[in-house]
Amino acid sequence: MKSHKPVIGITTDIKNGNFEIEDKYAHSVAKVGGIPVLIPSIPENTQLIKETVARIDGLLLPGSRDMDPKYYNQEPHAKLRPMSLERTEMEFAVLENAVKREIPVIGICGGMQLMNVFFGGSLFQDIDSFIPGALPHEKGALHDVVVDKSSMLYEIIGVEKLSVKSYHHQAVQDIGSGLKKCAESGDKIVEGIESTESSYVLGIQWHPELEDGEISTKIFKSFIEECCNSSQ
Repeated sequence: MKSHKPVIGITTDIKNGNFEIEDKYAHSVAKVGGIPVLIPSIPENTQLIKETVARIDGLLLPGSRDMDPKYYNQEPHAKLRPMSLERTEMEFAVLENAVKREIPVIGICGGMQLMNVFFGGSLFQDIDSFIPGALPHEKGALHDVVVDKSSMLYEIIGVEKLSVKSYHHQAVQDIGSGLKKCAESGDKIVEGIESTESSYVLGIQWHPELEDGEISTKIFKSFIEECCNSSQ
C-alpha cells in the first residue's frame, strides 16, 4: 500500500457563480484517510480535465442534480428540477478520463444516476410519475435495501439487508452497459450498481456520507483502500 494518503477528486456544482458541494462528502473521505480535492466545473477545458484526473487516485461523484434527459434519449418531464449542463458535461468528461485510467469511482445518489447514464443507461425522471405504488424516496424517507450476496457491495458491507434514508425523486431505469444491479428497495427501485468487470466502479443511491454508522464507514474505507492499491 502507498505510504501517502490517496487524493480523491470530488466533482462540484455551480451555484450563484460558485463551485460548491456539500461538505459531508469531503469529511467522509478525510475521515478514512483520503485527501479530498474539489474539481471545478469547467467542461470546456478538456486538457485541464485530463491533467486533473491524472493527479487523483480516485473519483467521487456526489449527489444533487437532475440532468437533461437528452443524455438518455428522452423528452423532459414536467417534474424535472433545475439542471446544470456545465456540471453534467464536466462530470461526463471527468468520469471518462477516470475510466480510461482505471482508477476507482464511487457515485452517490445523483452521482450513481449520472454514472448509469454515462454507461448508456436511462433514468425514471420522477419516481411518483413513472412508478405507481413506489415507496417514498424523498426528504429522508426510511426504507429497507436488499443487497445481492454475490456483489462487491455485499463483500464490502457484509450485510444482506439494511435500512437507509432516501433523498431522491429520480431512479435508475435501464442499467448501463458493463454495470449490474447490486441492491434494490422493496419496490424494486435500484439502490446500487457496480461494474461487471474487476474494476472498482460502485454506485449507491442512498447517502452514506450523511450517516456515521459502521456500514457507511466500510463503504468509504473500502473505496480509499482500493484507491491506495490501484495506484501502487
